[in-house]
Amino acid sequence: MGLFNWLFGSAGGDGSSVEQAIVVSSVSKEYAWVRRHCPGFQSQMQALQVIEGKPYDILTLRNAAGEQRTVYFDISQFFGKE
Repeated sequence: MGLFNWLFGSAGGDGSSVEQAIVVSSVSKEYAWVRRHCPGFQSQMQALQVIEGKPYDILTLRNAAGEQRTVYFDISQFFGKE
């Protein structure tokens, strides 16, 4: 795991799809990733979806110009764990 991934708790793809989901170790890491990679965007909706048995958080983001992005996070490292 690289230094960035260790610091921000994320790995995987660019978040553009389930196949490219960003692997995170907590919800706070999701929002840290959004702040770093999507400046000017605010979360409009967060949804939990289980796809092929794996849990994902799907964030819908929007900026002031009305541009919308959807980012997929693989939360299987921590979701449902005690």
